[in-house]
Amino acid sequence: MPDDAYKGLRLPTSRRAWLNRLLAVVMTPAGDAHRRRVSIRLSTFMKFAEAEASMAGARDGQGITTSHDTLARMVGMSKITARRARALMEALGCLATVEPGRYLTRVERLAATARHGGQQLRAASVRALTMPEVHDSALNEHLATASRFNPTTHPLNSNPSRGKPHSEPAPRAQQRQKRAKLVPGADQPRPLPLQRLAARLASSLPWLPNELSTLRVQRIVHRSGFNADRYSYADLLHIWQAVDAGLDQTPKDAGDVTDPEAYLVVRMKIATAYALWHPLRA
Repeated sequence: MPDDAYKGLRLPTSRRAWLNRLLAVVMTPAGDAHRRRVSIRLSTFMKFAEAEASMAGARDGQGITTSHDTLARMVGMSKITARRARALMEALGCLATVEPGRYLTRVERLAATARHGGQQLRAASVRALTMPEVHDSALNEHLATASRFNPTTHPLNSNPSRGKPHSEPAPRAQQRQKRAKLVPGADQPRPLPLQRLAARLASSLPWLPNELSTLRVQRIVHRSGFNADRYSYADLLHIWQAVDAGLDQTPKDAGDVTDPEAYLVVRMKIATAYALWHPLRA
């Protein structure tokens, strides 16, 4: 590749910085919509991202020439999934194709044979890791908010006309009483480490309102999948600091958070994904 082939691209300073930025971008509303459209799980996507980053230059993210087949074998999944993962990386602005793959000319095939002795018909695509910008306002603060039913926003399309009155009122069907859905373990208390972490979050985070109950915080932490048995409150703050440092952003203050509950949901999901791929050493 010529020296100016990567001109104009925002290349990462390290693989860890690129993975942090990729995780933040995919958690935005636009990133989540792209991921659902491509139809790939977040954990699967991050596995392909780790493999893609391992094949790039450690300092500048250049020179990725692996094929879809090679990437699929590295992760242990299908070629179609590898193609979807790369398509999502490019849609998020985290991967750029510097030179598309093509068939070699006759002269190029002879030169390739003279160089390595084998027959080569195609040249691989050349890709590079890129760093898209992430704005604080683009954080996915409203992905997991509970939508409460509002009858005024769901008008009924049907407007049945009144029929002729009957001589006698029709017997009403007896309403069947709905059974409460049995969720295994729902009546059991949360684990003690989870209770301690939720209580510490509810009492220490300045942007959480006082009316947000500790039980609600427990539910948010539990649904995020964060491992409260392994990570303490101090570990969670360390993870958030690492994510913010990787994105070159400062954490929000109490007056900057418009929806504290939804913001906590997003921060816990980011911490869970970060702890999954970058576990803290004991």
